[in-house]
Amino acid sequence: MLPMSTHSLLAGDLRIYSAPKALTRHIQWSLNEIFGYPVDLTWSNQPLAAGAVACELQWRDLKPVASKIASTLKSWHYLRFEVREYSTVGGEGVLYRCTPDLGLHQAVTASTGDVMIHENRLQTALDSARGYEALRAAMQEALGTAWDNELECYRLGLSNIDIANGHRVQA
Repeated sequence: MLPMSTHSLLAGDLRIYSAPKALTRHIQWSLNEIFGYPVDLTWSNQPLAAGAVACELQWRDLKPVASKIASTLKSWHYLRFEVREYSTVGGEGVLYRCTPDLGLHQAVTASTGDVMIHENRLQTALDSARGYEALRAAMQEALGTAWDNELECYRLGLSNIDIANGHRVQA
């Protein structure tokens, strides 16, 4: 195993905005499997969805886990969540957003958290768009605008309740 160094650490943040209470143990077991050690999730009621709960988890680790978390959680159709992961020394990161209606969206992020669209994706959109509206739709898709719009009310709903009791998990 590599020695832990702040230069090789990845940091991440998982926010599950809405999950049926019946799935909480399955989510917990899956995250324990992904991390390789028990994580502690503190669930709060989600006021915008009857019978749903929400939680937050932050971590630091040597290995990337965001894609595993996103691909595992997306298999449960009823979840709304975001997973971010970035290097603790700057550079690009990754953001996954998922909703039941839209599915999973992946974006590259700058060290500031802004979504970035790489040259190849821009060129593909320019080459395939047959007019302004098609180009606009391609850019909104790349930015994840629809995911942001759908998740925003859940983000705001959680800011009105206390989910800040979620534990930080250190590797």
